[in-house]
Formats: sequence, structure tokens, C-alpha cells
Amino acid sequence: MRAVVRSTMLLGACLMLSACGSLLPSERAEVQSPFLDYQDAQSRFNQVDPGKTTRSQLYALGFDPLSQGNAKMLSFIDVRLMFVQPNIPIDYLPDGLITCLQAKDRCVGYSFDFSKTDSQRVGSFWADIFNFRKRREVQGWSFRPVFVLIDDVVVHKTSNGEPNIRRREDKKNPLGPLQGAGEYFSDQLK
Repeated sequence: MRAVVRSTMLLGACLMLSACGSLLPSERAEVQSPFLDYQDAQSRFNQVDPGKTTRSQLYALGFDPLSQGNAKMLSFIDVRLMFVQPNIPIDYLPDGLITCLQAKDRCVGYSFDFSKTDSQRVGSFWADIFNFRKRREVQGWSFRPVFVLIDDVVVHKTSNGEPNIRRREDKKNPLGPLQGAGEYFSDQLK
């Protein structure tokens, strides 16, 4: 009977230790967007034709600052600060931006920030839990378009982003749980 209990406990301990990797925390961060992925966002962005696309068409493509969120409404001054740099002549700017700067109060902009990331802790459960080593893998995408409009027509567009985020973070603490204890105690003495 003891042998059966001992075997059962040993089997349970082995199963528990082998599953420890799944006990590491994970995190998912998604900025709400109407887009499935980077390619979807880029495809819809490419459908915007400066000089032709209207505000309502822009909204229909998913770039609506009021219903989608994650947007900044830019005034004429904000647009000027974003695109005009002291060491770059105004003549260097695209025609749509120059027209916008001349239109002043009739010029507005929309700046969006869409992203989706998935962060997984990987590595040894015991090294992680006792703070000796924390490893994290981050995957995802981000897309940041800017649209400039005069009245109700898009006159300029630009974008940047990261279509394929693949990042690995590795933090080592040789003293494990004691690492940072000095900071903790010094904060308590203040």
C-alpha cells in the first residue's frame, strides 16, 4: 500500500513540475481597432486617395476618430508642429500640406495608433518565481496613420508602424529574491 501511495505522489510531483512552464504569467494587449492585422490596416490605408477621399469615406474605411477611438484630433497648429521642422524648408513639404497650412482653420488632422501585442513569459518556472531570471517573448503589430483634411477632403496621408513585432526580453537577477531588497529597505527608511 505504501508503495502505491509513494508512486502516486511521485507521479503527481513529476506531472506538477512538468506543467510549471504553463504556470508562468502571460499578457495580451490590444488597442481596439477595426483591423484584423497590419496588412488589413495597410490595405485600407492604401484605399485613401488624397484630393478625392472624403471624410465620410475615410470613416467608412475604419478611420473614424469618434467611433473607433485611439485617435487624436489635430488642429491646424498641431498639424504644423507635426510636419514643419526648423531645418526643412516649407517648399520641401508635399503640396497637400502646403495647401493645409495656407487654409489655416479649415485644416484638421487625425492621428491614429492601432496595435496588438501578445507577451508570454518563457523559461524556467522556478527561476522566474524566485526572481533569478525572467524571460518574455513579445509578438504583434502596430500601425500609426495620420490624415490631413481641408474641409471634408483628405489632402495628405502618411503612416508608420511595425508589421511584425518579434522581441525577446531577458532580465537576470543574480541575487534572486534578494535583488532589490536594498532599494526596498532604503525606501522604507525615508
